[in-house]
Parts: sequence; C-alpha cells; structure tokens
Amino acid sequence: ISRTGELYGAFGTECKLKERIEENGYNTYASAAWKFKKRMFVGLNVHGKPMRGRKTRRKNVSTHFLPIMV
Repeated sequence: ISRTGELYGAFGTECKLKERIEENGYNTYASAAWKFKKRMFVGLNVHGKPMRGRKTRRKNVSTHFLPIMV
C-alpha cells in the first residue's frame, strides 16, 4: 500500500502485510509499513476494485476475506 493509500502489486521485501484472523472467522490484511493514526487495510469495493487504504477500517465488511485451506 502506497503512502497515498493505493494498493499495488509488489514482490519481495516491499510486500509487507499483517494478517489477522477476526472473531467471525474472516481474515483481514493491514499494511505493516503504514500504521500512523489508523492502519490501512486491503479492501475491495462492490465492483471488485481495490479501495484506498485510508478509507478502510478493520470492522468494514469490504476488508474481510475468507481463508482457503490449501
């Protein structure tokens, strides 16, 4: 997640996300690099496009993802 809150693809050391398993069984992913006042979470809108990190919160359902056991 960039400084402005945009989600982008990265490989290696740039890709740092914290995974948290919520009480309802869903997973949330937050940026490990940007954690000033409020964390920036990975979220998708109703059209499947990434939301800006500054607009997302942990309790928002657009940031909840179902875990898949591989």
